[in-house]
Formats: sequence, structure tokens, C-alpha cells
Amino acid sequence: MSGHTCDGPCDFTLQVIPGKKHKPGEKVIINYKGIKGGFDHKIYGETQIPQVSETYKYFLIECPIGNEHQVFFGENTCATRKELSNLPQGEAMLDYTQVAALGLQRGKTAREAIREAGKLIQKYGLKGLGGSGESFLVSDPHEAWCFEIVGESTLWVAQKIPHDHVCPHANRMRIGVVDPKDKENFMMAPGLIQNAIDKGFYDPEKDGPFNFAKIYSGNQSRGNRIREWRMFSLLCPSKEWKIDQEFPFSVKPERKISARWWIDNVWRDHLEGTPYDRTEGMAAGPFNCPGRFRIEELKSERSICIAGSGYTWVSQSRENLPDCIGGVIWFGLDSPRSTCYVPFYVGITHIPESWQQGDYTQFDPESPRWYFQVIDTFSWLRYRDIHSDVRKVFGGLEDKEFQMQGSIEDLAQKLYESNPSSAKEFLTSYSSMCALEAQKAAKKLFFHLITKYSDGRPKAEIDEKWMNIFKKKVENKFLS
Repeated sequence: MSGHTCDGPCDFTLQVIPGKKHKPGEKVIINYKGIKGGFDHKIYGETQIPQVSETYKYFLIECPIGNEHQVFFGENTCATRKELSNLPQGEAMLDYTQVAALGLQRGKTAREAIREAGKLIQKYGLKGLGGSGESFLVSDPHEAWCFEIVGESTLWVAQKIPHDHVCPHANRMRIGVVDPKDKENFMMAPGLIQNAIDKGFYDPEKDGPFNFAKIYSGNQSRGNRIREWRMFSLLCPSKEWKIDQEFPFSVKPERKISARWWIDNVWRDHLEGTPYDRTEGMAAGPFNCPGRFRIEELKSERSICIAGSGYTWVSQSRENLPDCIGGVIWFGLDSPRSTCYVPFYVGITHIPESWQQGDYTQFDPESPRWYFQVIDTFSWLRYRDIHSDVRKVFGGLEDKEFQMQGSIEDLAQKLYESNPSSAKEFLTSYSSMCALEAQKAAKKLFFHLITKYSDGRPKAEIDEKWMNIFKKKVENKFLS
């Protein structure tokens, strides 16, 4: 499994880009610009990058997700030391979108996708987001890798994640000690270590084994650390984890995890049950809202689930199924807490038109993202009550989708044995049905919530803990 919370004004329009045969002499065309109001991407048109003879079908979005061979890319933007960049500002060509897109178009396995993307980075460079580096989680049915790139450079490194392990990322480089001789578990650009030596950041005799994250990482925020701390705490709750400790590269969870478990327990987490619980305290208000209004001086700890997500997803890659069936993306628009995740199989040929449209500058009644967004925003008025209504509707749809997964895949496999095209058509119809059902439910729910909660109705109960805190603050102010 891989996953990604694409936070910020990310392009949330999901498209299937077909695979294609290419003629000798063709060049790669870079024409992805994002969506209106979102992150901008430079248009190059036809580049000097030679095109390969065949490219694979992939899912295009802000950061391309996966391809027809069950290879998936989860993305993190990470600060790296600008002093260690080896390209002048503005000389690099590839941003995170292009790295993932080219890797997915050219790789049938995670290892192959990283090698292909790595070769392009070595020649054309990563320009990053504001000069930052990138950390990708790349998986296929057999392996998972952490793939990290230095900002404004031709330098990269990748480490294989052990079987049965999870490698949590939160916008921070994760690869530590690198063994260049271990070709099974490490890949890297030539010159990565020598660059650090030449610039005075690494001395093999004094510093010991080369540690990529310690040497190349830039400034790290508490918000990054606390999210990693939370993921490790959820995966291994019996261990005592500290926010400022050095976390391991990966960890074996204390229980088996699934895509559904990850969605419910990680993507939808607001630090509940910890000293930093965003659903408790004065800032959460009388209705336990984990959201925080953009008010000066109002600060709180960064949780995994936030209001500013463009989209989130978790993938599954299964070696016991044909690629078109084994690879599935559980995809949700906007904030994880108020969305409905739907399955998109990698064998599908298209996405519903409505899921391919919308931007950040105006409400679009035909774009499902806007209904999920306004539902989340509206829920802040009386979060505990409204969110309960939201989860009843969307949770019921997700229950049905996960319960039907086995039977849907069994039927698809029977169709595949006689006619692979029929299996792909069936999965396309099924994924489209799930997406349109979620869209219809979101639209209906939004209008229901407006009606139910108009003019402050119905009567509400205030959180007792919050009321006690409020009373104490009023009493203290009065006495002072």
C-alpha cells in the first residue's frame, strides 16, 4: 500500500491518461499547468527529453498517483539544504508532478520506475517547490521504496522498505544511513556522497557512515515531527514515542493494517486521545470542532487530518490478481473527515466527467469536490452533531464498497479469464457508479444539512468539559 494527503491548493481533478506507442525521435511534452487557483506548473511544450517507445497508462492529478501495472507514487515536499544543491537556481526542469508522471509512464515495477525517474533527474534536475526536495513512497505488488531527491539538483537516493513495515512520511526526508554497496536495498545517483564531501558537509573519517537525512535535510517544523510521531504511535501504541526523538526509517505495526483501517485511523486523525487533541479545549468550541479558523495568534498543533486537503488516497497492489484488478486507489476529495472514499481500479479506461472538473476560484455545482468542501466547512458550525450526520451517510457508502470489494474482484477475475477487455469495462462501470453515487449523496446531504440546521435548529447540548473550562475562565476574570 501507498498513500498521500495532498494538502494545499492541489489540482483535485482526476484523469486517466492512456498508454501510447511512440515513434523514434519523439520528445516528451510537458504541458501540465494545474488548475485555476491552485499551484502553478511551468509549461515547456516539447522538450529535449527523448520519448520512450511505449508509455503506460496512468492517473493524472496534482501528483500522479499510479499506473496500469499497480505502481503507485505517494508524494511529500521536503526541505533540503540549499547549500547542497548542485544546480543554479532555475536550471532544473522537472517538478514533482513530472517526476511521478515520467516514472509511472516508464516503470512496470517500483524499482524500474525509480530508476527511470532517477536517470531523468540526473540529466534534467529537480526544481522542486520553491527549491525544496521531494520524498516519494513508491510501491508495487512486491516491493515498496522510499525515493528522495535533493531540491534544485541532479541528486537522489532510494531505500527499500522492509516487508511488513510502514515508512511514515510528513514532509521530511526519511532515509538515514545509506550503504552504496547494498544494491538490493539502495539505489542512488552517482555523486550524492561526493557532493556532500566537496561542500564540507560530510567527512567519512570523522562522521562515520553516510546519513542522507542528517546531511541533506533542511529546517524541520514541529508540524512535520508531530505527524510522524502520531503515525508511529498509532502503528505501535505499546511503545513510548517522543515527538523530538529520532524516528526509525520504518516500523512493523503491532497489528495488521488495511486500507480501511488507514483511512479511518490515520487520514482522519486529529490527535484524539493525546495531550494535543484538537477536538478538546477552548479552541474546539462547545461542539468539539477540530478545525481552526484563520485568526491571528490562534495556534494549535498540526494534525494529519486538516481542512486544507485537496484530495487524499490509499492504494492497494495485489500480486495474486491481474494488474487491472489488483491495483485500486481508494480516493477521497477534500478533507478526509468529511469525504467519501471511492475505489478506482487501475484497469479502468476513464473517470466520470464531473470528477475531472472544477477549480478553486468559484463554486461549481457539477464538481463533486465542492459539495464535500462545503459540507466540511458547514460542519464547523456544530461539528459534533453535523459531523455525526455526515459520517452516517458517507460511512454507510464506504461500508458497502469495502464489503463488496471481494465479490466485485471475484467477478472481474472470472471476466478477465475469458476476456480481459470485459473485466476492464466492468471495473470502469463499477468505479464510475461508486463515484457518481458518492457525488449524488454529497449533494443531497448538503441540502439536507442546510434544512436541518437552519436558524440554529435543532436544540443542542454543549460539551460538558468545554463548559467547565468556560465557567472557570469567566469566574477567574470576574474575580480578577
